[in-house]
Amino acid sequence: MQNQSGSRQEQILTILLATKTGLSIDAIAEKLNISRNAVKQHMAALETKQLIQAGKFNLTKGRPSRSYILTEQGINYFTKQYSWFCNLLITELKEEMGSEALVALFQRLGTKIANSLAPQFTHQTAAEKTHTLGIILQNLGYQAEVSEQDGQMTISAINCVFHDLAQEHGELCEFDRTLIRTLLDNPVEQTECMAKQGCVCRFKTTI
Repeated sequence: MQNQSGSRQEQILTILLATKTGLSIDAIAEKLNISRNAVKQHMAALETKQLIQAGKFNLTKGRPSRSYILTEQGINYFTKQYSWFCNLLITELKEEMGSEALVALFQRLGTKIANSLAPQFTHQTAAEKTHTLGIILQNLGYQAEVSEQDGQMTISAINCVFHDLAQEHGELCEFDRTLIRTLLDNPVEQTECMAKQGCVCRFKTTI
């Protein structure tokens, strides 16, 4: 039953993806050949997941009906080939620039992002900065944890957000290292890297 429900909801998302102006519950029920009440239940679940949102009212000869459209999260529900395109782009850059220049580029990008996040670290101690950074990395999807032992802080991330790319282009790891080093305003040592067959990406800094 759960699989059937999920399938119906995916069908609704697909229908709305093909109709950017939105569709009413009645129109979706007609396309799927199911009851209006069944569609309403699926739509309520999709709204809760923030995959769809109510659009404008449609005035017809019958009763007014509200259309529904995909949210940005709903659009992103469908597979995107970002990794494939990024790999193509980085490969081209590396061929044109060379490895050293590519490393320098990722360092500049890491510094740029760090500078945009810097206000969150104002007036914090080294330990506080590390914990703040851990929260930021966690929110970015790194699944990061922070630990402290013998005057040393360790950030361990079990999910590399660009793992496939980093395996092929090790220069990309310099982005993380620069970001962390700049935000902590302290030397950082990377002791383990998933792109190099490590179990985690681990960074250590003193406090």
